[in-house]
Formats: sequence, structure tokens, C-alpha cells
Amino acid sequence: MSNSDATPQNSEPESGAQSADFPVNEVEQALQEALDQSGEQSSPDPGPVSAFITALREGQVWVPLPQGSGTQDDGSVALPTLELEGSPFIPAFTSEQQLGLRSAELPYTVLATRELAEAMPDGVGLALNPGNSASVPIYPDTVSVLSQ
Repeated sequence: MSNSDATPQNSEPESGAQSADFPVNEVEQALQEALDQSGEQSSPDPGPVSAFITALREGQVWVPLPQGSGTQDDGSVALPTLELEGSPFIPAFTSEQQLGLRSAELPYTVLATRELAEAMPDGVGLALNPGNSASVPIYPDTVSVLSQ
């Protein structure tokens, strides 16, 4: 990940960014289908989950950059973390709209999911849309799949 990849974007939400519009892109469409599938009581079809992982790998995520995050003096990139089930996760959002529901006041960066996954240390997961209704943890084993 180059220094320019972690340059904060404008954190001012656009008109309507606080709305609960979902899905607004291909990643969110695939996420919605996977969530719908997981709610069914019969034997789950792995197809929607696989399609979501593929869409996520090929898509982008919006990563909030609270104070202390972002490109450091030595050129490295410090990303925020939160703890889920005793493990570190990097919060990321599937769209600017999802980011705006929880972290509209923070600067952020938009990263290719694959590049973020490649840069993440082993044992760290992604918390997608944390605190939102379309929230889902991406565990470390799956993060390694995203980097391929």
C-alpha cells in the first residue's frame, strides 16, 4: 500500500449520506443476498456467500481514520482496530453511506479491498459496517482469501 493509498478523503457527508440506503453498490448487493440466504432455515446454499467474498475482494472499502491513524512519519500506515470476540478487527465500510451512519465526522480513506487485505497482519479480521444493520465480521482466515 503506497502512501497515497491512505490519504484521508473529505469527511463531509454528501446530501443523503445519512440515509439507510442499502444496497448502493455490487458489494452491498452481494452482501444483502448472502445475509438473506443466511436467514433461511433450510440448508444454506454457499453460492451467495462465495459471490459476496468475490465481490468484496474485487471492490473497495471505506476505512475511517481517527486521530493517530493514516500515513505515519516513517511511511507506514496505521489503521484503527476494534476488538471482536477477543481478536483485533479493522473497521471498514462497504460504502460512503454505511460509513456515514457511524463515522461521518471522521476523515476516511477508500482502499481496494484486495490491497487492504494484502497489507493486513496475520490474525486480524475486518469488521464490515460495524454497528450497522448490515454488519458482518470477516475473520482472519477469510481475509487471507481476500488478498488472493
